Amino acid sequence: MMVALVALTAAATEFRITCDHADAKYKLGEDATFTVEAYETNGVPLKGMANIQLDNFGDRVFFSNKVDLAKEAKFTVKGQMDRPGMLMLRVTARGSRALFGVAYELDKLTPYQDCPADFDEFWANAIKKYDAECPQPIKMTKVDPGKNQTRDLFELQIPAVGGRTVWGYLAVPKNQMPGKKYPLVCCVPGAGPASFFEGGDANALRLFVNVHYYPPKRGIKYKGPESNALQKIEDEAYAKKYPVKTVRYTQCGIAVSREDYFYYGIILAVNRAIDWAAARPDVDPARVKYTGGSQGGGFGLIMTGLNKHIRKAAVLVPAITDHLCYKIDQREAGWPRLVDAQLPENRAAAEKWAPYFDGVNFARRIDVPIRFNVGYIDTVCPPHAGHTAYNVCPSKDKAIYCGISQGHPPLPELSKKISDWFNQD
Repeated sequence: MMVALVALTAAATEFRITCDHADAKYKLGEDATFTVEAYETNGVPLKGMANIQLDNFGDRVFFSNKVDLAKEAKFTVKGQMDRPGMLMLRVTARGSRALFGVAYELDKLTPYQDCPADFDEFWANAIKKYDAECPQPIKMTKVDPGKNQTRDLFELQIPAVGGRTVWGYLAVPKNQMPGKKYPLVCCVPGAGPASFFEGGDANALRLFVNVHYYPPKRGIKYKGPESNALQKIEDEAYAKKYPVKTVRYTQCGIAVSREDYFYYGIILAVNRAIDWAAARPDVDPARVKYTGGSQGGGFGLIMTGLNKHIRKAAVLVPAITDHLCYKIDQREAGWPRLVDAQLPENRAAAEKWAPYFDGVNFARRIDVPIRFNVGYIDTVCPPHAGHTAYNVCPSKDKAIYCGISQGHPPLPELSKKISDWFNQD
C-alpha cells in the first residue's frame, strides 16, 4: 500500500489515506480501495462525524456517506470508473478536508471538441493584424537588477493592441564573451498581480513577460496589499466592461468575441517578445526554451504551439486547458473555468470562442521536446485537463510526471527532475 499525507485545512486534524495500488493507477471497471484514518495532531484518533464523497473530479458523484469516527476510526471506501479520468475521494471532518485521487487510464483521455478548422488561420491573421497595427519597437530600459547581480536587467514595454502596453523583463549575462551565443529561457508567471523578475540562471538570457496592461511595482511584495490593489483595479475594469460571475481578468471578454477576450492581446504581445528576444545576436536559436507553471504552464502550451522559435518546453500544472471538458462526464473544466464563469445568457458564445484559447489545441501543434506535470489532487488545474493536452501533443520526445499526493504546487522531487532535464543543452 502507498501512504500519502494530504492537504489539510486545519492544523488540529491529520488524515492518512492509502490506496491499494502503489502507483494509484487502475483499469476501467477495476475497484479502487481507499483506507482512511483521522487523528488529532497528538496522534489520538479523531472523534466525530466524517463526510465522505467519491466523484469524478467534477459533478458526477458515485458515492457519499457519513462515518462516525468514534465507531470507525479506520475505514475503507471502494469505487471505480467506467471511463477514463480521475476518481477523487474527499473526506471532511472537524472543518478539515483531505483529498486523494487515483487515475483510470488517463492515456485514453480525449478532448471534448475537435480543433476549430480555422484555428491556424485565425492566429496567423491575428499576428499579421497586430504587426500592422502595432509596428512600434519594444522599448528596453536598464533597471536595477535587485538580487540578480550576475546579469544586467532591462524593463520591456511591449506594444499591445488598443494602444496599450504589456510589461516584461529581459535579463542578460554580464561580461559576455565576444561571439558567444547563450540560451534564452522564456517565462510567463502564474496568475495574479504583475510581478518583478529576479534570479535565474546566470549563464542564460531570461525573458519574463507579465500578462497585464499595467507595470509591476518594483520593491513591493508580489501578491501583497499594494500589488493586489493594482490587480483589483484591472479586474474591476474588465468585469464592468464584460460582466461575469466573478471579478477576474482571466474570464472577461470571451462571450463577446475572440478579440475581446483578455488573453488575446496578451498572447500576441508575448509572442512578439519571444520573436524579438530570439532574434538577438547573443541568443543561440537552438536553445530557445520556455518554462512556466499554472497560468505560465498554460502559456507554455500556447507559446510552444504558436511560436516556432521555442525548441524545448516544460509546462507544470498547466492552466488555460480543456475549457469544455465539463461536457464529458461532467468533469471539472481547466482553470480559469472559462465558460462556467460566464452569465447564463453568455455561455453559448463563450463555448464557441473558448477553443481558440485552449491549451489542448495549441498542444496539438507541439513537435519539440516537452515535459508535463500534473497533480492528482490539484483542484486549481485538474489533472485530467493537463493530461489531455499531453495526450494530443504529437512530440516524439515528451513525458508527463504525475504527482500522486500533489496539489497545485508541483512536488519538489518532480520539479527537480523536470528542471534537470530542462537545463540540459
